[in-house]
Amino acid sequence: MLLSRFNVIMRICGVNWCARNGWTHTKFPRRGRLKLTLLYMFGLCFSISQTVEEMLTQVVGESITFSKKQGASLLYNGGTIAVVVKGNMDSSYIDSFKDRIQWDQQTGQFTIRELKTSDSGIYVVDGKGGVKTTYQLTVYDPVSRPMLTTLFNGSCSVECSVMNDRDVTLSWYSGEKILNQTSSPELSIKLSLPLEVDKQDRMFYICEAANPVNKENVTFHVPESCLELEESASPLTASIIRHILVPLILLTVIITLYLYYKMKRRQKRVTRENSMDSYVNAVKMVSPVSRDEAGP
Repeated sequence: MLLSRFNVIMRICGVNWCARNGWTHTKFPRRGRLKLTLLYMFGLCFSISQTVEEMLTQVVGESITFSKKQGASLLYNGGTIAVVVKGNMDSSYIDSFKDRIQWDQQTGQFTIRELKTSDSGIYVVDGKGGVKTTYQLTVYDPVSRPMLTTLFNGSCSVECSVMNDRDVTLSWYSGEKILNQTSSPELSIKLSLPLEVDKQDRMFYICEAANPVNKENVTFHVPESCLELEESASPLTASIIRHILVPLILLTVIITLYLYYKMKRRQKRVTRENSMDSYVNAVKMVSPVSRDEAGP
């Protein structure tokens, strides 16, 4: 078994040249073969442990420090952006990183300040002895605060919305339980998530917009939001009542009073004219009688 493993390891190491030239396991002492096997296994594990890829995330405007210590150079997407020579760092290789890279003389760690979304990419810290550590950095914009729109149509419904961005999810929570969730790869749209509730419900609901680096949320309380909406009916109805209906009622009252006053004046005038006509007629009837009684 040990001999077969030795041959497999020799082939993995790419030293099958030895076998082609007569250097098979029979040419090595048993103890030597065991030492060679252990040496290779140790070297393989040591090599793997020194090249570790780490996934890093950060928000725009913040800083990121690479964990690798005693770094001698820093590469971004295959290009050098900083080199340390005799304890001094030179970061003038790429203008977009100039004056934003720091190197700690005590730990030898690299830090990038004032991060931008364009800083996302692959970074390699080349340490002493040529040992490299690779990092995948993704820089996100902070997520926007979601907005609520409440509608009342017998029941109470609310819609939560937020502007979409990379890796943004929009969720409705009741306590720790997720009620509904949405996301979209289309970054130019607005994410929307409706929620139907009973207006008698006493619960608090939370709408949360989140990405891998931060989150924003807004709370919806059914009794407060739905009761206020029900009492006010709607802003449009209240506006109509205040700006149209009330002035219309006042105008109607004024016109009615004016017409009533005008009608009363007309009635008085007609009554007065009728009285004068009656008086004149009476005088005319009395005057001929008086002349007849007086005689010639």
